[in-house]
Amino acid sequence: MEGIRIGGARGHIEEVEHDPIFVTIYNSFRWKMIPNCTGRYTCRDHKAVSHLTPTKLLEAAGIDSSTVDKLQQYYVTFDTEIRKDPIYVIPFADDGLAGLISYVKQPRDDGDCISYVHTLNSGSGFQRKLEAINVILSDEYLVN
Repeated sequence: MEGIRIGGARGHIEEVEHDPIFVTIYNSFRWKMIPNCTGRYTCRDHKAVSHLTPTKLLEAAGIDSSTVDKLQQYYVTFDTEIRKDPIYVIPFADDGLAGLISYVKQPRDDGDCISYVHTLNSGSGFQRKLEAINVILSDEYLVN
């Protein structure tokens, strides 16, 4: 698969991302750069995707369910006031260079449902973010 050029504006380094899952998701929804976070994007289509679990987001982007089932998914919680929201992390390949980090937002009112803030992360942003929040993906966090 041919790569796509991303970044290159507002302090972001321009890079070419080749991961086929990243490219498919990037082309399926509208994404905006997270300020001062090269390689990290949040979905502009938040209202359309915030109810989707991370795996359902991948399927909505057209990723085959058999491919989604093969991906490792991690669920990480935090015991700190600074980081209240648990996250789902899905590396797109064994090398773990690109992936999805989805923040789980708990309902604020009785009528609300759990929602998700999905962030798409290229090779330059994925590991850097995990390191910044002190997350090492290990079997203890595996969902599937």
